[in-house]
Amino acid sequence: MQQRPTCTNVRIRSTRDAHKIFYAVQLRMLPMITRRLDADERLALCSGCIYAWEERGPHTEITGLGIERFTEGRRWSPSRVRDEFLFYYEKYTPPADANHSGPSDKQPPRDWDPLVKQTYSVWVDTDKGRRKWHLTAYFTQATVDELGTIDNIPGVADLVVPEGTFQSTRVGKTRKGDDGRSSLPTTLTPLDRRILNWMIHIVQV
Repeated sequence: MQQRPTCTNVRIRSTRDAHKIFYAVQLRMLPMITRRLDADERLALCSGCIYAWEERGPHTEITGLGIERFTEGRRWSPSRVRDEFLFYYEKYTPPADANHSGPSDKQPPRDWDPLVKQTYSVWVDTDKGRRKWHLTAYFTQATVDELGTIDNIPGVADLVVPEGTFQSTRVGKTRKGDDGRSSLPTTLTPLDRRILNWMIHIVQV
């Protein structure tokens, strides 16, 4: 049975958004990903898809919930840190037959809109002990401003997450004064776009 993303057509603006999604998963209002994506699920991945999943630790029971690592078969740049989030920028992968074609086939098409992967991780206490939960979200430069937010998800928008329910795994690693309130702007400013274009150019080289 094909797994559905935890959310679709949604962007994550802050850790508050992420915590509401985690809380909705905890309340079984939204689904959690319980295994790696299969071939069809990878093909279905697009801008606005968000996946919440539990990390399987080395001592987790074999039949327990969780996966070791979330993969979707794409190549990514090294991580960039912004507040408590990590961002990765998709690197172009030439077609399998590019070696038998011209040099231009090894460059991304003009209309290629690379994905950006945004991740966030927390500790949460469950009935089976403390677990590490992850949120993996995807968007592109061309579509991020068109994506909805958790404010558009009935029931989730009004959730009040009890303080301390989710603790960022990056506590102590962020800059003094960071609180995660604005990790992804509601809209991209011209400066944001120039920075994103520069970073995408860097990872393509």
